[in-house]
Amino acid sequence: MESLEQKTIPTNPSPEPFKINLLTLPLPELEILLKSWGFPAYRGKQIYEQIFSQGVSDIDEMNNLPLKLRTVLKERATIGALHLEIEQISTDGTKKRAYKLHDGQVIESVLMPYEDGRRTACISSQAGCAMGCVFCATGQMGFARQLTAEEIYEQVARFASELNGEGERLSNVVMMGMGEPLANYRNVIAAIRRMNTELGIGARKITVSTVGIVPNIRKLMNEDVQVRLALSLHCATDEERSALLPANQRYGGLDELMSTIREYIQVKKQRVTFEWALIEGENDTTEVAHTLGKLLQKHNIRSDMSHVNLIPLNPTGGFGGGPSGKASVQKFVGVLERVYGVSATPRMRRGIDINAGCGQLTASVKKKEDALILPEVGALPMVGVYEDEVEGSDDEVEIQDLSHGSVAEDEEEGSDDEVKMQDLSHGSVVDFSIDSNFINLDDEDDDEDFLDPTYEDELEMIEVERLLGLIKGTSLQQTSAPTISSSPETEISSPELSLPETKTTKITDEDALRKAKRRRKKLVKQLKEIQKLKDAESGGKVLNQEQLTKVAKEKEWTTEVESVEHNLM
Repeated sequence: MESLEQKTIPTNPSPEPFKINLLTLPLPELEILLKSWGFPAYRGKQIYEQIFSQGVSDIDEMNNLPLKLRTVLKERATIGALHLEIEQISTDGTKKRAYKLHDGQVIESVLMPYEDGRRTACISSQAGCAMGCVFCATGQMGFARQLTAEEIYEQVARFASELNGEGERLSNVVMMGMGEPLANYRNVIAAIRRMNTELGIGARKITVSTVGIVPNIRKLMNEDVQVRLALSLHCATDEERSALLPANQRYGGLDELMSTIREYIQVKKQRVTFEWALIEGENDTTEVAHTLGKLLQKHNIRSDMSHVNLIPLNPTGGFGGGPSGKASVQKFVGVLERVYGVSATPRMRRGIDINAGCGQLTASVKKKEDALILPEVGALPMVGVYEDEVEGSDDEVEIQDLSHGSVAEDEEEGSDDEVKMQDLSHGSVVDFSIDSNFINLDDEDDDEDFLDPTYEDELEMIEVERLLGLIKGTSLQQTSAPTISSSPETEISSPELSLPETKTTKITDEDALRKAKRRRKKLVKQLKEIQKLKDAESGGKVLNQEQLTKVAKEKEWTTEVESVEHNLM
């Protein structure tokens, strides 16, 4: 048997000056950039073809460019901004990578090859995740930040470039890596459009997975992109699903979610896949299969427009459950297909020898960086990367991974101003100063300040009122994860070492909630003022230095608004 291959790439010793990312810069912008440097625009197409047709990852290898241009490119540009920390290659060919971002966050990407020629990339949409799913390692890390559209796109562009250089082609993308894609909606959609138009990946070959962010499922319903939708279901009752996926309560429970899915199918006229991680003796019985079938019938979800993707749990220490046996899986499939007419397919796990489940590689990188050797208490159960079904008709759905759910499908359809950070270790003390032009967004207003929200339009206001109505009738108490007992062997003997607490992004303190809402409103006001300044500048007005400073903060404040809104979900 082919042995497991792992490559460890040394960490960058120090941050580098900002450089243009040629891997994410669109061709028209590259041509404009080259002209501003005094080179002909056609050189842009040569660079673009070298990267995306020949898989070149080193500027020195671009032999069709003059030496002067290559020298300038090496000084001012780079091919890719994600720093490769670790790469693991499975015996089945699955390739898993951990990338470090400019601010030290770590994300993961997986490339899965299939014997029929398909090449599928599973990519991350967030650093960490706020959904808190108890079976997911990423969920236990907590939420760090949203990935930019460029960071999402680069994960795909790298695999596409490398495969093109090997005479192959990236055929499918599943957004099932770290994070909840629909909680980073704007950046995910922007990246998908680029995958489609610039990399030539058909929209129906791209799958967006979700735990059930109802408002954004409705948004996706009205988008002009025909991506596939996969829902991580796993349980057919509210009580069981809320214990496994806390977001179930947050967005109105199964009735609200399944009604939205029915509407999505009616509008998009596309089949939806329901992900179901099978745990022996818990959710793999024929009784549970009947409950699932009845749930689909109750909400009038057409059997020909739904597919259940059955995935055996990937067991790890610290969780008593295990994968279902073959006989149980066959009985489960039999009930769904014979009694309810719903197609169901058991999946083969991919990359099992390299722990290809999302979050595992990142955890190992963080452990290495902490330089603390702690006794292993046992990991939460992890759902790994699984083989998708063979393509057939236009309605065939492809499933890969399950950090949330998955599928894939259609035809063709340099991150913003990188922040350069000092290489700091935990506990470092640094000097800082306050900019004289800073604007304090934390001034105390009266208590009613946050009760006067600003809405983009009437539809947004109606949606907020609808969700508030649901929340008022729903308990927001998050079901705690199963307690992991410790044995004498797993106890930490040294009083100086303790396991890190699980991070959370859910705001439960009333004062913190008021403060977060107040901050959001102020940020929105500032962004509106910035837009007015930009409009005035377009009309010929000359802005003073203070106004220019405010305009320069637009990207920073936009990112902060998204982060605050995400934590208020």
